[in-house]
Amino acid sequence: MDGRTRRRRWRSWVPPLLGIATVLVTVAAAGPHPVAAAYQGTADSNESAFEPPCIGWDDPHPERMLTLATAGMKALGYDVKAYKGAAFTRAHVLSRTIGDWAYYVHSHGDYYWHAGDQRRYSGFREDSGDCDQSIVYSKDIKDKRNGRQTNLVVISTCSNGDPNTTMPGAFGIAKSKAGELDWNGPKFFLGYVGETYDNDEETFEVTFWDALKRGKGVGPAFELAMLEDFTHSSFDADWWGSYIWSGRAGPVGTCPSCV
Repeated sequence: MDGRTRRRRWRSWVPPLLGIATVLVTVAAAGPHPVAAAYQGTADSNESAFEPPCIGWDDPHPERMLTLATAGMKALGYDVKAYKGAAFTRAHVLSRTIGDWAYYVHSHGDYYWHAGDQRRYSGFREDSGDCDQSIVYSKDIKDKRNGRQTNLVVISTCSNGDPNTTMPGAFGIAKSKAGELDWNGPKFFLGYVGETYDNDEETFEVTFWDALKRGKGVGPAFELAMLEDFTHSSFDADWWGSYIWSGRAGPVGTCPSCV
């Protein structure tokens, strides 16, 4: 995975006064309460595609990123389970997604052709423990979730953060950005733009998960991660959702100290 577009920085914007008032009232009413229920999270990593016999060397990054994501999601209050190898299949993803409040995946991703619909959808490859890996299309996830609310989604693949991505909508997250003084609910989608390298993705994710565990909001955590020194200057990522949200599990949420 290589050669990509320029790195982009997102700049915050000032929303209407009504939005500001709504956020301030909501944040003031909230406190650092613990998660009161089990909110399911799933972390998947395609390791087979990044080791022999699928490639000529053993890439260590997918396994490390799975560990990072699992620990990060657990710290945010999700009841997370990790899957890799033969356990990470298309059927597994579509079975788990119905109950997922948070989802992480590292794999190959692209804007794949769907023969049945005669069009392209964003998607990623299962692991399945071999080199013949089926595609999980965004439409598959969308059909299973049927509009169900999602909190945190990190798609650690190529191309699922592109402007034309169909993956956020699969998780019920609109491709819109609620800025530093605005609020669009407890939701955040993160994806990479174009082709990326595993080492750059891991560099980004180390900082991103660490910032969330230290109490930063998802937006500031994203900005901190984008300041890292990447091996490839073309590295880029994008997000949609609520900038100031804490990333913590549940149907409601704020972040009193995230900005």
